[in-house]
Amino acid sequence: WLEDADEEGTDKFVFDELKFFDPRKKDSDFYMIDKKKQRGINCRFGMRGIIAENHMDLSRNTIALLGGERRYIIAHPEQCTKMGLYPHEHPSGRHSSFDWCNPTEWDIHPEFKEARVSEVVMHAGDVLYLPTAWFHYIVNLSINIQCNIRSGIGEENMNFVNECGFDPR
Repeated sequence: WLEDADEEGTDKFVFDELKFFDPRKKDSDFYMIDKKKQRGINCRFGMRGIIAENHMDLSRNTIALLGGERRYIIAHPEQCTKMGLYPHEHPSGRHSSFDWCNPTEWDIHPEFKEARVSEVVMHAGDVLYLPTAWFHYIVNLSINIQCNIRSGIGEENMNFVNECGFDPR
């Protein structure tokens, strides 16, 4: 959709500020694997203490933190069976079905205690790339501004996604 972007249009200012996300630029290849499948930039504001429950996105995701701090707990898609996900036909099927902040709920999903995860604390100026189907749980550590862009579905993790009962097609 950017090929037709008006040089003075309302969407132009975001790409002027985040040049590395602009698919019209040659150097954006580093952040976007498949420029033709990007769906624009999404920006979010976060307040301290607000969380985004664990979930996976079925596309590549590059996240830039423009201000503040965020904590990401991430897991490889091979951990899918340990994430306590809702059934795949559920409207929130890509999300964990329990509150990670409440250890008493961990007993409902004992497999979660065996999950291998990593923690990343992002500060203003940091960029995080999440390949297709990587799990992420987000805690806002301060007031923050985050923008991300998606660039198509990578095939490298589809076997894990399929084993877990999801069909991304």
